[in-house]
Amino acid sequence: MIAPEWRLIDTGPCSASYNMAIDEAIVEAVRKKLSPPTLRFYQWSVPSVSIGYFQKINEINIDYCNRMGYPIIRRPTGGRAILHDSELTYSFSVRTDIAPFTGRLFDNYMAISKAIISGLSALGL
Repeated sequence: MIAPEWRLIDTGPCSASYNMAIDEAIVEAVRKKLSPPTLRFYQWSVPSVSIGYFQKINEINIDYCNRMGYPIIRRPTGGRAILHDSELTYSFSVRTDIAPFTGRLFDNYMAISKAIISGLSALGL
């Protein structure tokens, strides 16, 4: 089997809504086989709070976020609220029929994390 071509995108700092819209568009394009597996690096143009797909909005202190000027956005993925500030974020989109990502979700996370750590180490970071 021939290994698929992969795509790397660095969109730099963007708004919370733009970041999540790009992630959703990439996921949909990869799912429909319109785009290859994609690793995207990005940042947040202003400190922002993202909440997990299934998280209840009433678990967030919305008044505090408003006072601080933190936009609140829902991620297309699960998990809890995250304050994004001065960080490098990544998203990885791949179909589950692409080796080696055909296993359990945790195993896929481990494979992705190890690859990113290896790449950063090779760059001396």
